[in-house]
Amino acid sequence: MIKSTFLGALTLFLVACSGDDIEEDVSTDPVDQVDTTLDSDLRAIIVKQALTGDPSIGRALPDIEEPKAQLGMKLFFTKSLGGDFDSACVTCHHPMLGGGDDLVLPIGVDAEIDDLLGPGRLHNVNGDHFDGGPTVPRNSPTTFNVALWDDYLFHDGRVESLGKTPKMGGKDGLGIRTPDVPFEQSDGYAGDNLVVAQARFPVTSDEEMKNFSNFGGTDNHQVRENLEQRLGDYGNPLGGKLIVNNWLAEFREGFAEPDGTAEELITFDNIAKAIGEYESSQIFVDTPWKAYVQGDDSAISDVAKRGAKLFFSAYEDGGANCSACHSGDFFTDEDFHVIGMAQIGRGKGDGEYGTEDFG
Repeated sequence: MIKSTFLGALTLFLVACSGDDIEEDVSTDPVDQVDTTLDSDLRAIIVKQALTGDPSIGRALPDIEEPKAQLGMKLFFTKSLGGDFDSACVTCHHPMLGGGDDLVLPIGVDAEIDDLLGPGRLHNVNGDHFDGGPTVPRNSPTTFNVALWDDYLFHDGRVESLGKTPKMGGKDGLGIRTPDVPFEQSDGYAGDNLVVAQARFPVTSDEEMKNFSNFGGTDNHQVRENLEQRLGDYGNPLGGKLIVNNWLAEFREGFAEPDGTAEELITFDNIAKAIGEYESSQIFVDTPWKAYVQGDDSAISDVAKRGAKLFFSAYEDGGANCSACHSGDFFTDEDFHVIGMAQIGRGKGDGEYGTEDFG
């Protein structure tokens, strides 16, 4: 009886709220109104902030089909650059996983299954430093659009353009700082840009590619020297066998040197250049926002337009001030901001007990 009385009352309520009342509510909802000034307001903002919709404009970027980028892709995918032949660049940066690995923290070396990438990749219980979780202390950043960064790479900015010159990767006479040199000093081996510079370091990380036992007692330079000799099938590499391969033919094609020798072509400088070229070809900028900025009013919805207006407007103009940090066509000021992020991994060895990560 109580239930039937409630349902009857509810029916009367719904009937009373139908018809003109509901129609009037919907018609006066500002979210559903056609704002004839929205496009003009947003386009004024676009002009004021000099937005093009395309952060790749003005940059010399390689095409994936170019020989050097193709060589870089093969190097990116080979586990021959892993100290114990169990990890590669692609282990943590797969194109089908958004240029990352779809994990909170990566599993580089000592995985249960070497060839399983992404979700399900686990650290082997018999692996070095196993503690039940990933050994890599920080999330894998995507390699997509990595060539659009001008100031820093890596989460802590340890590869840095000292000149902060836009679109030049630091090659303005001041160079690039890397972990191989003291703070604020230029690394003469960094290469032509930030992407090439960062490609020199995953192979030297115990957790990512080097492993904890192979190349034991070697410094970064010696690790790279051993890897180039391993791939080139020359010299006397430590901590690993020479491998039967056809890399010389690949390097000759990639660097357009048909008569080059392994010692001349298969150097770590060239390995980093080729990998950097492949990573720099991963440019994805064709978005609805780009189409809108470049003139197509129908490319995004009115809801998205209102969001963009809030995003790019300052507080005093009624906006959300998002672009104060997420500025420009690349949506970043490339600076560091304190956001109170909790540490979730084992850290980089900072602090009194070596368990902190000061970022």
